[in-house]
Formats: sequence, structure tokens, C-alpha cells
Amino acid sequence: MKTTKYFLSMAALALVGATFTGCSSDDNITDQPQQPETKNNVVTQTTTVGFDDATGTTRALDINYTAKTLTKTFAVGDQIALNYRNTSSQPAKAVSKPLTASDISADGKSATFTFELTDPRKSGTVTYIYPAAMASENGYNWDNLNTQDGTLASIASNLDGARGVGIWSGDALPSVTMTNGVAIIAYTLKDETGANDITSTITGMTISDGSHTYNITGKDADGHIYAAIWPTDNANIEYTATDGTKNYTKSVTGKTYETGQFYQVGLRMTEVVDPNQLSGIFSVSSTKKVKFSKGNLRYASGTWSFFDNQYDYYTSYSEDAWDKFGWSTSATTYGMNTSTSSSTYSGDFVDWGATIGTGWRTLTSAEWQWMLGPSSSPDPGTNCRTSSTVNGTANARFAKATVKGKPGIIIFPDTYTHPDGVTFPSSINTANAAFTVNSYGATAWSKMITASCVFLPAAGRRSQASVDNAGSYGYYWSSSPGTSSVDYAYGVLFNSGYLGPAGGSNRSYGFSVRLVREVTE
Repeated sequence: MKTTKYFLSMAALALVGATFTGCSSDDNITDQPQQPETKNNVVTQTTTVGFDDATGTTRALDINYTAKTLTKTFAVGDQIALNYRNTSSQPAKAVSKPLTASDISADGKSATFTFELTDPRKSGTVTYIYPAAMASENGYNWDNLNTQDGTLASIASNLDGARGVGIWSGDALPSVTMTNGVAIIAYTLKDETGANDITSTITGMTISDGSHTYNITGKDADGHIYAAIWPTDNANIEYTATDGTKNYTKSVTGKTYETGQFYQVGLRMTEVVDPNQLSGIFSVSSTKKVKFSKGNLRYASGTWSFFDNQYDYYTSYSEDAWDKFGWSTSATTYGMNTSTSSSTYSGDFVDWGATIGTGWRTLTSAEWQWMLGPSSSPDPGTNCRTSSTVNGTANARFAKATVKGKPGIIIFPDTYTHPDGVTFPSSINTANAAFTVNSYGATAWSKMITASCVFLPAAGRRSQASVDNAGSYGYYWSSSPGTSSVDYAYGVLFNSGYLGPAGGSNRSYGFSVRLVREVTE
């Protein structure tokens, strides 16, 4: 019985030292198979893979960043695929039997794969694909590259595709030369200054070269984000990344990544500033901090958005313009309903944040109380924000004020320096102060926005189709349902002589909504 073997070779994968935009590369994988034995539709082939530095015993891409080497070895369970035609000239795919320990050489560099081919035509083109996970009925399954978990082990076992094409003539499978089909990149991400490594905080990354898009959902424990990509030639590549709170972007031009090559790439990412999000940071619990939306939530002409200014609101009801919503439940389309029936608003809470996009949400009643103070007491107690300081005034949380003629309350961020040339606010943390105790026009308020203040206008409330108390009362929902009655929910209520961060009200009333996003510092 004639037995022949495949012999595959690959030079060491040498890495060029990592720089901000630099990369390094390995040698192409080159496999040189000879003809295998064919008997009773079972084809046995032996494949020897040679590396300069093969130290592992797992089918993994093991990178030694000190020696600048990348190694691959086989492991128990590895499989490769073979594309061929059957005697009916239909495409067929055979996946080798999983490797056992006895199939693998002692150094892990070679292994014997066994195929069972069903009715092979034994003529025409055949293709070997390694690993089997990258094979479809007709070749590479590039869709597998669309979503990756960012780890080297996953690339090694599923995505590090190599392919060899030959012509089957006679009983024996043809001899082919296999080459890698993907480039592998190890990414390190830093902030725009280059001083801070943000790789460890990234939870998702997207790579787009204009022809392909790769969604990376995680990272490797070694401190890199790995990606297997289709080779590029002088491509413009767009990167986006997120840590769940901050979003980053980066564009690079003229990038060429070759098949079978390994690259180290450093990217300085630019944080994307959402124009809908204010800059001030506010503690809402001992562990959580948020940033506010630029204005109250509204729904107009079929579109959800925020008012452009913090002091803006609707003074009357319109079927096509809503900014005062019943307490949102699964039955009421985010509270856009004029019914006063309690049954209309029964059900589970549905957060208004879902109308805007990822990360936006409504504060809980406990978070409103932490930020503003329990019962708006000047004494912060143990369940209230103590980090805010206004020009030396500790525990400064809010002040009644009129902004551009609109009464409401100003909320101070955790860190605040009052701008020069603007009257210092008085009656800080005073729940019964009149709105006119502090008054700011357009110029002064613009400076206070720059200093990260938030303003909640006294926008009134809606009862059925009527708006009342606009300009004298403020009503803002929390996401917390009432505890004593299912007809009620909690919110923030205030006027010129009162501020209650945990007021209760019937769910059918239309209150203002101000959304937040959680942040990390």
C-alpha cells in the first residue's frame, strides 16, 4: 500500500517593534503536501508544520513579544476540511476526524488527519482549508470573521485560515501548497494624548476597511485586542471602540495588511463627544456617576429628541408634540396617553432611555435623593451627595433660580468652579427659596453651562390634554414605581417654596423626563 504525506513549512513570524502606527510581520505560511493514500473512500494524509519556535502543545497562536515570535502547534481535537466534487459533479465538503494524541508528533509540529470522502469524483479542483471552522462547501467561509471575541486562542482555533488548491487526477489526492488567507493584528489602544492605555477598558471594537466590517466583542488576557482580517491593499480603515460609557474613533489611511502576516498596531483613539450629553459629572450613589442630557426629552413629528436648551419646554398640549409623559409602562407607548384610568398605566416600567439610544436611562428615586438630598435637607446625612463644592461651599447640591426668564432649579456638578463675572448663587440647598433669588441671563447662563451646571425648568405638568403650572412648578419622573399603590410612581416635585426629591404622584399625570448616562472617571 502506497502511503504519502503532506509536508508544510512556515518560517518564524517575526514581529517589528510596536509603535503608535507601526506594525510587524511574519513570514507567509507555506504548505507543501504530497499525495495521500486513498482506500475505500477514506483518505489519510500526514501534514508536517514546521516553525522556528514551536514551544506549545496547543493549537494556538502563542506570541512571544520578547523574542518577537509567533508559533502554531496542533492540539487534540483539531480538524481541517477538504472541498471536492462527487461523481455527480456536486460540491462536497469533508471534515477530517478530530486529532487524537497519537495523531500529533511529540513537538506538536505535525499531525495525521483522516478524511472520509463520500463518492469522490477524483478529478478537478480540490481545496484544503485549515482550520475546518473556516470552510464552507465552496471554500473559505469569510462570514466567520464578521464577529470575533478579540482573543488569540479563538483566532487560532477558528479563524486562522490557510488554504491550498490543487487538481485531483488519478486515485491520489493532489499535492498542493497551502498559504494563509488572513492577516492577524494585535491592537493596543490609547487615549488621544498617548499617555493612557485604554485597551483593558474597551468592551467592543469595530474595524471597517470599506469592503469588510469586523465586530470585536472582547479582548485577550495578555492586554491586546486581536483580530483576524481579510488582507487589505492601501486601504482606509475606520475604527470605533467603546467601554460602555465613552466612545472612541480613529481613521487611518493607506494601510496594507498581507495574508499570513502578523502585525502589532497601536492606535490613539479620539473620544467622541455626544452633542446630546452635557459635560458635568454628578454622583447619584456611592458608586455611580452620571452625565445629563442637554435638555428635557421630547417627541415631535414622529421623532424622539432632546430640547436644544435646558430651559426649553412646551407650554401647551399637542397630539404631535409631547414633553410631559405619563409614567412609562409597557401598555402606554412611553406614557403618551391622555387617559386618567389607572389601568392604562399598569404594568412594568419601560425606560424612556430606549427611545434615544444606548446608555440613556431615567434616574431612580434613590438616585435623585442622593444627588439632591433626602427631603432636600441642607444636612446631607448618609444617603446624599457630599462631593459637590461651590466656591468653597461644601455639599453644594442645588439652588433655586430663574434662567433666561424660566424658573427652575440649578444642580451643581461634583466639581464646580463658579465663573468670573457672574453673580454667585445664594440660598444653596434651600428648598423653600424663591426662584428669583438667583437670576441669570443668556451670557451668565452660558458661562455656567461651561462650568457644567444642569438646569431643570419648572415646566408644569399635563393633566389629560391640558398643561398647568408651567413656570411655577416642576415635575420630573424617576424610574421607581410607588410602594404603597400600583397607581403611583416617584418623582421630583418643586416650586418656589418646596423641593421634594421623592414625591409621589398618580402615573396618569404627564411629567417632564430628563435622561442621564452613567460614566466612569
